[in-house]
Amino acid sequence: MRAHFLIHPVLVAAVLALGSPLALSETFPESLKAAVDAAWQRSPQARTLEAKRDEILAGQEAARSWLAGSPSVGLSERSDRWTDKAGSRERELAVAAPVWMPGQVSARRAQAEASAAELEARIAQARLALAGEVRERLWAVAAAREILAEARNRQTYLDATADDVMRRVKAGDLARTDGMLARQEALAAKSAVVDAQLKVRDALLQFTILTGLKDIPEPAPEPLAAMPVEPHPRLLASTAAIRNAQAALDVVSKTRSEPPTVGVGYRRERDASGSESASSVTLGIEIPIGTAARNRPLETAARTQLTTASAEAMQSAAALQAEIELAREQVAASEQALDAAAARAELAREHAQLIEKAFRLGERGLNEMLRARSLLHEAEVAERQHRIAVGLSRARLNQALGITP
Repeated sequence: MRAHFLIHPVLVAAVLALGSPLALSETFPESLKAAVDAAWQRSPQARTLEAKRDEILAGQEAARSWLAGSPSVGLSERSDRWTDKAGSRERELAVAAPVWMPGQVSARRAQAEASAAELEARIAQARLALAGEVRERLWAVAAAREILAEARNRQTYLDATADDVMRRVKAGDLARTDGMLARQEALAAKSAVVDAQLKVRDALLQFTILTGLKDIPEPAPEPLAAMPVEPHPRLLASTAAIRNAQAALDVVSKTRSEPPTVGVGYRRERDASGSESASSVTLGIEIPIGTAARNRPLETAARTQLTTASAEAMQSAAALQAEIELAREQVAASEQALDAAAARAELAREHAQLIEKAFRLGERGLNEMLRARSLLHEAEVAERQHRIAVGLSRARLNQALGITP
């Protein structure tokens, strides 16, 4: 009896709920696509998956053949020269080959096509996953560079402040302790620059290892897709795995025994010495008898594969929907946080300017000015990082939507 497993209706509904085809008002920058292409060329997984295409083609060619195995040629001779010596002799030439039944051929072809479709779906899924890695490492470099830029700005300001304070110390306008404090802040800023430079190098090294490129593309926020890709690469891979498992189960169901062997032979014989020889043609077929014991392990394994693929597809659909919803929330949250960080930086900038002006007039102390500058530095770093967070969150949303640059 044939067993049929259907794709769960909840999975189908989840796929349809993800939306219609991608609608982008802008195109992705070519530099980002080039980075993903470069990473794909260097990926061992990509090389393995693409190499499997030849394996799939070979399987499709084998599935189109009616032969279930290698044909055989046999030659035999029978004679009474060692017994009665009456001159009796018989020679036979036979050719035999195992063949698939019509239903088995169609099932094997369907499985070969399902395997090819699953491979292409796996390739698309792997490329999407690799694009996610490129996005993450690109924005990691961008974030590290923003921290470095702000650290350098702080160092430049504190170096200039320390020089100005030392001049005023020498002129007797400020105490020597103020000069020492200013130099300490300048040296701390220099150390922060060194640490930030190391982090930039580490992040860039990780990007270079992945893509082979010496530098990242321009870290511009990606244009957001209105809806997910249809079909989504992750769901497409899951449904393709189900179809392949179902096709494998169909093959097992239609192959209850070993394939029959068909043979044809040519025989030439004579009864005694001097008599005329007679020729004949033999047609034969051997049909193995299948047993439940033979097929049960194969059917069980195929059913297990189908059950696993169905469960993984259900889980993938649920996880994907949750990821898309979370990514949308992160985009909205990062944009709100950026607005707040920008407002905070503007207030901190105005506050620092007022304190610095009062310090130069002698109305505020050095500690207050350095404190105001420290608060401004924190606010500007936060603003820069929130800008990076907006770009990263948009990239993650496109990733969840199945957008491959």
